Amino acid sequence: MQIANEAAATLFTKRAYCCAVVVRDVRDRNGNKLGLIVEPHDTTERGIIAAARRATDRMYAEYPEASNIQSRIGATDPTGRPKWSISPNFERLAEIGTDEAAYIWGDVAFRVV
Repeated sequence: MQIANEAAATLFTKRAYCCAVVVRDVRDRNGNKLGLIVEPHDTTERGIIAAARRATDRMYAEYPEASNIQSRIGATDPTGRPKWSISPNFERLAEIGTDEAAYIWGDVAFRVV
């Protein structure tokens, strides 16, 4: 699962964004890539969650077959560097590279209490 987390972080770093954005890696229930959704955010926790919700609304409108659980959500810092993992229910924001972020992105070996 560590490889999957590294792949997700790599996905976000490969994009040449110059500002704070939320990125939704859209996948179907089998994990097949369908697309990518990008929404700007204002760098606050509230703004990041709002942008993640907008990205999710767009995901379902543009990709009806998308899976909420399979479609990871991340956010960049103001410089465009990957910074945050966002849970599919928008309840948790965790810094990429932490156990909590790994758990949010599907590594069940890391259980956050």
